[in-house]
Amino acid sequence: MQIEDAVAAATAEDGALVSCLGQPVVAYHVTAIMRETNATHARAMQLALMRRSIEALVDDGLEDAAAEDFASHFHGRIGSTWRLLHSSDGSPN
Repeated sequence: MQIEDAVAAATAEDGALVSCLGQPVVAYHVTAIMRETNATHARAMQLALMRRSIEALVDDGLEDAAAEDFASHFHGRIGSTWRLLHSSDGSPN
């Protein structure tokens, strides 16, 4: 799996987040996470993006619980895609 494919997989079906944060912002952060080879640092980056995502979604009018649920699913996809990407390229997890 290539980083571009991983970013596409992690951000699939995230129209709400893309509309409030912007495609370049989402792509930049997810790409940075996918490029990070250190699992601990990648997880910290994911958590920061999740917090920012919740804030942006709430600011855009979504209820807190719905924003948290959405961000949780997004966070899960990023994490599982990161593990897939790094397990297939031989990078340490």
